[in-house]
Amino acid sequence: MKVILFIFCLWRAVVMGQLPPEIGKCKAGDSICVAEMFTRIMRLYPKGLASIGLGALDSISFENVIVSRIEPGDPATLDLRFHNLTVSGFADATVAESKGFDAELPRVLELSGWTPLLKLDGFYEMHGSLLTLPIQGKGHALVEIKECRFRCKMRALEKLRGDDKRYAEIAKVKCLLDVQGVHLNFENLFNNPELSDAMNEVANAKWLDIWHTLRKGITSAVDELVQSVLKRVADKLPYDDIYRD
Repeated sequence: MKVILFIFCLWRAVVMGQLPPEIGKCKAGDSICVAEMFTRIMRLYPKGLASIGLGALDSISFENVIVSRIEPGDPATLDLRFHNLTVSGFADATVAESKGFDAELPRVLELSGWTPLLKLDGFYEMHGSLLTLPIQGKGHALVEIKECRFRCKMRALEKLRGDDKRYAEIAKVKCLLDVQGVHLNFENLFNNPELSDAMNEVANAKWLDIWHTLRKGITSAVDELVQSVLKRVADKLPYDDIYRD
């Protein structure tokens, strides 16, 4: 009988999803507790937590990320894509505020906070103009975003399953980002190391202008990242089990 009970408890924790005891649950509507809970999860489990569907937060990979695209009638003057992209820094994020985490669904959820350093690392391909200067190249790139403040809103729908638990379906995520600095290093610009170094120096001196050019695409990548992380957790962890009675 003890063996059967152990197997049932293990099945419940792994298959259904369950918050570990060191995280603790919050009362529905307790925005301070919910914000602290998210921060605690990121601090304790940067490599992920399979029991609640959380993947690694210290390094998240994507394929074919379009940061900027030249299209007819669009003011964009730069085509920039990453064939592969690794984003790191979310494991060090702090969630300072939460809104909307009440018992009933559907609803709009909101998380706000900051991360000290967000890194985008990958193989890029770029052509067009930047800072009114012609530019082209492909190779390795590193973009470091300093003191990145975020506010992400999520539309959460209700989904019922056969286990009589309510799950949240994350239908849409939209984030706003505000940064205090950006450092760029695009290797192999113009297929010339000296020109590449000179262009990177100019771009870093004008980082705020560069941010305005790239913000839309980088924010879209963050939207996708946040939605993919939250969707996996919401699919595994019942919405009702986030809260204590």
